[in-house]
Amino acid sequence: MLDRGGSIAIGDNLWKFLCLQAAILTEPIYFWIDAICINQEDVRERNHQVGMMKAIYAQATEVYAWLGPEADDSDCSMKFLIQQSKSPLRMKGCGYLPIWDSRTAKALSALCERPYWRRMWIIQELLHARKITLWCGTQKSDWSDIEALYLKLETIENAHWFAHHEFLIPIKQSAAATMVWQRAHWRHPDTPVPRLSRLIEIFRDWHCTDIRDKVFALVGMATPESAVVPDYALTTLEIYSAVMRKVERDKDGFANLLSQLLGVAWNDVDLWQQTLVEYKDHPTERLVLRSRCWNNWD
Repeated sequence: MLDRGGSIAIGDNLWKFLCLQAAILTEPIYFWIDAICINQEDVRERNHQVGMMKAIYAQATEVYAWLGPEADDSDCSMKFLIQQSKSPLRMKGCGYLPIWDSRTAKALSALCERPYWRRMWIIQELLHARKITLWCGTQKSDWSDIEALYLKLETIENAHWFAHHEFLIPIKQSAAATMVWQRAHWRHPDTPVPRLSRLIEIFRDWHCTDIRDKVFALVGMATPESAVVPDYALTTLEIYSAVMRKVERDKDGFANLLSQLLGVAWNDVDLWQQTLVEYKDHPTERLVLRSRCWNNWD
């Protein structure tokens, strides 16, 4: 992609989105895209921008969720999302008439398990955004459409009417459904702000290219006293140490989870714990102990 006479390398998925928008837009529009707007090679800029993510998404006029190009009958599922939001559930005896056919159910199940839904960095954008538009291929729908479907599935599930709705359980348990629930829960006025450790537990299965984003992608949603400052100059062990210092409950269980997520070896964790104890007892040995840690990390 060209930028003021130069070029920027972008991924195939983003390229397809930009080509689509270029084809359908009738007037200029500004997009903020992290892969383009943040210099990933500049640690200081990256740290600064990551610290601003919450404000960026919360203040955006609209957030586009790009699920990817058309595939797996996604046009069918996207059109269904819009249509079903305009139609209430219809009763049948003590249950409900099916809201989809087999083809639609299969397409919707595939849509709800697209890789997009399990990316770490979509968590903040979906939870903080004021208005969200879902894009898949040339089809788009409002976030309210998928929320309406979720509420219908809740009603059907509570009535134990599973057998009459093929794919209901996998769709209800999909990553997309999880994000719908999380957004509704997060934005409820009675929902307390969670600690960073709790967020890490909730989103442990979400994916990222840089393993440090298992922590940094969640900092903007955590309580200030539990958060750490995003710094891509830190090693995973240093991040592990910073997070663990602020954990108050179930330290052993969470330490095991965090070390696995960050890929920190147990011998490194043991050394850090030993260093922490020795430092408390003999603070004058700080430089010696720090040197030991660095040698072990190599």
